[in-house]
Amino acid sequence: IQTLNNLSDERTEYLINDRLSFMRFLGLGLSDRVPDARTVWLFRERLTQAGAIDVLFNRFDATLRNAGYLPMSGQILDATLVAAPKQRNTNEEKADLREGRIPQDWQDKPSKLSHKDRHARWTLKFTKAKRQDDGTIPSTDLAIPFFGYKSHISIDRKFRLIRKWKTTDAA
Repeated sequence: IQTLNNLSDERTEYLINDRLSFMRFLGLGLSDRVPDARTVWLFRERLTQAGAIDVLFNRFDATLRNAGYLPMSGQILDATLVAAPKQRNTNEEKADLREGRIPQDWQDKPSKLSHKDRHARWTLKFTKAKRQDDGTIPSTDLAIPFFGYKSHISIDRKFRLIRKWKTTDAA
C-alpha cells in the first residue's frame, strides 16, 4: 500500500483508518485496531533485518503461479534514485565508513549511531542542460551529485505486478 501510493508511515496510518479498501486489503475488520505509524515503521524494519522480503516476494510469486498467472508479456526494468539525508561527517568518519568500520566516536554514542546512515553513497546523476536565452542547447550534460540509494525493480508489462525488487547504494 505504501509503495503503490507513495505514502509516509503517518499517512499510511491515517488512510488505513479512513478507507475500508485499505482495511480489507490488510485483513482488518471495523472493530480491529489499526497499526500506528511507529508500528508500520517497526514492522518494515524487522522484515528487512530478518531478510524476509525475498521470502515474501517468493511466496507471492508462488501464489500467483498457483492461481494460473504466468508472466509472459515481458518485463519492465527500472532503477530509481532515492535520496537519503546528507550526513555531514568528518573526513576521518568518511574514511572509516569507506573501509566498512564504525567510527570510534559513534560506538560510544548509540543514539548518534542510530541517526547515521552508513550504507548510502554518493553518485552523479546526469541531466540535459536547459536551453539558453538564444534558443540553443549546450552540448554538455550536467552532472548533479546525489546521495542515497538506488531502487531496482522488475515489473510485468501487462499486469503491472512487481516481480523482483532490490535496493543498493546509489554508487
